[in-house]
Amino acid sequence: MPPKFSLQTVLDVRHSRVEALEIEFGKLMQQCHQKQALLETLHIMRQKLLDSLQEQQRGEMDLVLVQHLRGNVTTVGQQIANVQVELKALEAKLEAKRQELVGARQDEETLDTLKEKEIERYRLEEAQKESSLQDDVYIARTYHQRHMGA
Repeated sequence: MPPKFSLQTVLDVRHSRVEALEIEFGKLMQQCHQKQALLETLHIMRQKLLDSLQEQQRGEMDLVLVQHLRGNVTTVGQQIANVQVELKALEAKLEAKRQELVGARQDEETLDTLKEKEIERYRLEEAQKESSLQDDVYIARTYHQRHMGA
């Protein structure tokens, strides 16, 4: 049984940190996807409003309706701009969280590698001890046989 890894608590803390960062990263990705979906919906809505406005400007025009449609197009355009700004901010947060997650994973992997090397060193020491004990047994057996045979 290999000895307990001396930095196991640090490894556990780093593993917990990686898990927490993965959860935060997932939430940010979900928010980003929601903003992108909202942006697509707003673009579709704007296009429909522009189509309606174009339709209303043919033939006899209802100026109140045309003015109302233009106002809606402007409002949706402002909403699109706002969502684009929010999306850029979210993407920046997402990239920062990605970098933080990569760093945390590297830290965890470093300790995990150190743990594996320590276990491997222990196994080699145990194999050397076992080999030495086997040698001692063979030597003792040979010595005993020589003294019994003489």
